[in-house]
Amino acid sequence: MLSINGLSKTYDNGVQALQGVDLKVGKGMFGLLGPNGAGKSSLMRTIATLQTADAGSIEFDSIDVFKDPQKLRERLGYLPQDFGVYPRVTAYDLLDHMAVLKGLDNKAQRKESVEGLLAHTNLYQHRNKAVSGFSGGMRQRFGIAQALLGDPDLLIVDEPTAGLDPEERNRFHNLLVSLGEKKVVILSTHIVEDVAELCPNMAVLAGGKILLEGNPIALTDKLQGKIWHKTMSQTEAQELEQHLPVISKRLFAGQTILNVYSEQAPEGFSASNANLEDVYFSTLHQHRNTSAV
Repeated sequence: MLSINGLSKTYDNGVQALQGVDLKVGKGMFGLLGPNGAGKSSLMRTIATLQTADAGSIEFDSIDVFKDPQKLRERLGYLPQDFGVYPRVTAYDLLDHMAVLKGLDNKAQRKESVEGLLAHTNLYQHRNKAVSGFSGGMRQRFGIAQALLGDPDLLIVDEPTAGLDPEERNRFHNLLVSLGEKKVVILSTHIVEDVAELCPNMAVLAGGKILLEGNPIALTDKLQGKIWHKTMSQTEAQELEQHLPVISKRLFAGQTILNVYSEQAPEGFSASNANLEDVYFSTLHQHRNTSAV
């Protein structure tokens, strides 16, 4: 169990990245959903002991992360949003080098671990190719392989599917699901579909605060009968946005579709079957309105 209590972080430039964050995360896939700049990467970096917090505490299976960061690192796997690789170094050699840094000193055991992880991430056939020449999806799978060195109990993946094509994204999803059964896996993303497909539990983070937490299906059920849509011209959409609680709008065949959160149907609007995207956008909409007051 990962337990986060009252976590706050303000950077030297005055940006308050985290404001009293409380979270409890058990085994399985946990989705941390939020827009760019919400504080997701700040939270992931703090959990991963790459930066300190101004206040609060983090515990993982009785480990006080701030008092004993090295003990947490021994049980942690981390795939950051961006990671660099050495040019012209093969996947096998780079993963072997990382395994040495991780403390896998026994050469035979290290070889078994490196080959096993490359096979598990479907990269074994590419083991003699330079990682710098990998596609985006292959590089992300290599990132998971390095994060799994030492068989960690806590795995953090930060925006792992951004920029992947649908086939690679699906392959990466299957890999994450296979890992989520025995480990605490935190998926930090702004892609609602990733959380909807993978995570039995989730939270929405914006402005450095946890705005919503729960099971995606249960959260979606609470919105049923409160989401309405209408297709219209852009001019009409701009007018209605001034008067209605619009949570999202999108284009389809040159027309604008407005989604509105309301207890009663606005005139001319039809009922929508609520989904997790509506949960996310309505939560952000309420947060913006509250912050503006």
